Amino acid sequence: MFNKGRAKLVAVHDGTEFKRVQDALRSSEAEFRTLVETMPQIVWVTRPDGWHIDFNQHWLDYTGLTVEESLGHGWNPPFHPDDRGRAAERWLQATNSGKPYEIEYRLRRRDGVYHWMLGRALPMRDAEGNIVKWFGTCTDIDHLKRTQERLDEAQLVGKIGDWEYNPITDDTTWSQAVYRMFGRDSRLDAPKNLLESSTLYDAESAVLLKKMLNLATASGQTQRFDLRTKGGDGQESYVQVVAVPRKADSGEVVGLFGTVQDISERKQAELALHARAQQQRLAAALGQFALSATSLDEVYTEAASTIAQGLKVEFSNILLLDGPQNPLVLKAGIGWKPGWIGRQVADPVEQTQTYRVLASREPVIIHDFSEDSQFAPSELLTSHGVMSGVDILVGGFEKPAGVLGAYTDTPRKFSTDDVGFLQGIANILSAVAERQRANEQLSHMALHDPLTDLPNRLLLTDRLNEALSHAKRHDEQVALLFVDIDRFKHVNDVFGHALGDHVLHEVAKRLSRCVNSEGTVSRQGGDEFIVALTGVQEEQDAALIADRLLTAITSPFILEDIEIILGMSIGIACFPRNGEDAGTLLRNADAAMYVAKELGRNRYQFYAPEMNMRALDRLTLESDLHRAIERNELFLMYQPQLDLKTENVVGLEALVRWRHPSRGLISPGQFIPIAEDCGLIIPIGNWILESACTRRAYWASQGLTTGSMAVNISAHQFRQADFCDRINDVLLRTGLRPDLLELEVTEGVIMQGIDQVLNKLNLLRELGVTLAIDDFGTGYSSLNYLKQFPLHCLKIDQSFTRGLPNDQGNEAIAKAIIQMGHSLGLKVLAEGIETKEEENHLKALGCDAGQGYLYAKPLSTGDCEEYLRVTHRD
Repeated sequence: MFNKGRAKLVAVHDGTEFKRVQDALRSSEAEFRTLVETMPQIVWVTRPDGWHIDFNQHWLDYTGLTVEESLGHGWNPPFHPDDRGRAAERWLQATNSGKPYEIEYRLRRRDGVYHWMLGRALPMRDAEGNIVKWFGTCTDIDHLKRTQERLDEAQLVGKIGDWEYNPITDDTTWSQAVYRMFGRDSRLDAPKNLLESSTLYDAESAVLLKKMLNLATASGQTQRFDLRTKGGDGQESYVQVVAVPRKADSGEVVGLFGTVQDISERKQAELALHARAQQQRLAAALGQFALSATSLDEVYTEAASTIAQGLKVEFSNILLLDGPQNPLVLKAGIGWKPGWIGRQVADPVEQTQTYRVLASREPVIIHDFSEDSQFAPSELLTSHGVMSGVDILVGGFEKPAGVLGAYTDTPRKFSTDDVGFLQGIANILSAVAERQRANEQLSHMALHDPLTDLPNRLLLTDRLNEALSHAKRHDEQVALLFVDIDRFKHVNDVFGHALGDHVLHEVAKRLSRCVNSEGTVSRQGGDEFIVALTGVQEEQDAALIADRLLTAITSPFILEDIEIILGMSIGIACFPRNGEDAGTLLRNADAAMYVAKELGRNRYQFYAPEMNMRALDRLTLESDLHRAIERNELFLMYQPQLDLKTENVVGLEALVRWRHPSRGLISPGQFIPIAEDCGLIIPIGNWILESACTRRAYWASQGLTTGSMAVNISAHQFRQADFCDRINDVLLRTGLRPDLLELEVTEGVIMQGIDQVLNKLNLLRELGVTLAIDDFGTGYSSLNYLKQFPLHCLKIDQSFTRGLPNDQGNEAIAKAIIQMGHSLGLKVLAEGIETKEEENHLKALGCDAGQGYLYAKPLSTGDCEEYLRVTHRD
């Protein structure tokens, strides 16, 4: 029973009174038991020795223990093992002192889960004051405890804590987060008063703290201040303190509470942002100064000052590499003693941090030279007591230009932002140096050819004018040689422009080696060169140089394991006989060069007055060609192609002709090269294609369907991005069946840009158009490439047909072409067959088809139609 021990009753003489007292006591006990059982807390009673003698029902329900299991020391097992020792120690303290106590511990529920409980106990005494029992309660505070733990964790994550201050008692309390923030042991309690709290901050912040608390107390308004703490590790730390007044009902401030938040990261970021902004302003000012500076030395001096200001260092320097041995020379600096500027400060063989920067191209930061064993400080640094420094590369166009650095005479840890600022200064210096180099380069480029670095037309004209003035004064001659590489366009077509540029570069070298220092070799553009010779005594001197040039160029060029043999045509004009000014000499030498080409190429030709008439004639012909299409002066002729075995017509080749209104018929060999040079070959080629397809479609509608129409396609046409679309459009417009159109391209066309060519050829093959290689054997075809192309026919050039069977060389070439074509599954057609002997021999070699004067000359539209009607066989 609860409270089974009974206090002694004072003896009563009246039995009735005794009974009344007993009844009242029983009633009181029943009421007390009812009160205990209705309490939400666990209630327990124990003897002074710790022996539990009673519990309320809540204990039994909470722990799941029975009364028998709980009496005595049965209360001990539900305690968390980690809390039993602390609870026992607290019980002993209470029993020894006889004072009430409370403690927090974890108690196991019947479901096995431990909950935090708040235990309180009071001693119960008899009339003499002796403790006869302890009466205690256990209140479940688990939710409150978990909430507090989450609050502590949130404060830890947010780096924020709470505090209270009593201005009357001068007492302060902190949360755990505040202790951690200040690195203070929580067992030492919070600062005892405001004065002790002030010692946690630097002097300025301590004054501000007092001012803030006094202002909050006096005004009753919340205060917020950023304060700087004393960092024990040398690092500054910042906190934001918020003080909120606690007011009584009367409105009087009776205390303060608030928060402390670590804002070091934000503050450091703000300070760094301010520093970067200042550095950016300094760098921008340096960049602006550099634009107007008259010399690099001025920029270097200003840069050294900018570094010292931007990084707040005692020393800065600009070290530049100087001379073949690459010693570092102090070009400019701040803080160094007199006499050091301009001196060599480091030798390449020394293992200094500056040469590590040059070698690695990476920044080098030394926090303390006295503790660094990697590098030996230069005499410059040791003589000035430098302790810390950062060095960074100043880049150059082709190689490093030098090193710039910032140094202090006290230990300092340079940051990545410091390195970034230095890098910005280095970039400005590099840009300034590059601008100066670029200006010099621009001046050079304005007067030199970018591919060969030879003097261009502008510099040649200037030198030539100077040479002509000198020659006039000294009665000397000047010779001008106009050089053009023969058929160089074929090199570009076959091997591509990249290799063509390499060839031109090598040509320039060979030409330059043939001319003495008094002469000038110039590239005018494309494959044209000019050689100006001074001090010429007679024209024969120019001829000797021309022979030397021809010999140099005809020697094979070996590039990328490819052997290329070139020739060149040279026109020569001499001062004063062929002209007295630069313009006239250039024009006359150009005219002489064209004559050299017409006479067979790979030779030189001196200028003669009538040559200008020939050049004028060519220009006139070019002008007339522009209007030939619109005036309907161009027309087509057709040459039949026959099967050598059956002699049936298997196709026609469309051949363009020009009937000039005043000159009459002009051969394709005369106007086609002009059309290619002036860009007319594309519209002329398109007209030929359209006309030939229209004519073949008409003949097909008349029942003359034997064979295809072969149309020659120029390299310029084939390179057009929309070439395949154009072919398709022509077929759709004219109604010609695709298999009746055969496109003929040269080897040079298909050997340029293999991937692009293969793509176009496949697209054409998908359209149903047949493809042939014209003039086969005159180019540089690769069998490896040919077998990839969707070709239909190889056409043997007429130069290999002529003279068969007596010409053994031509026979070998023709035989090889026929065998190669058949091995690739291609038809082979021979051009230029003029005799029965040629026909018979080609037939014996296995050639499939042929065309030439033996069968028919090129025929007009009417004659060709009649020819087809006569030879047509069903």
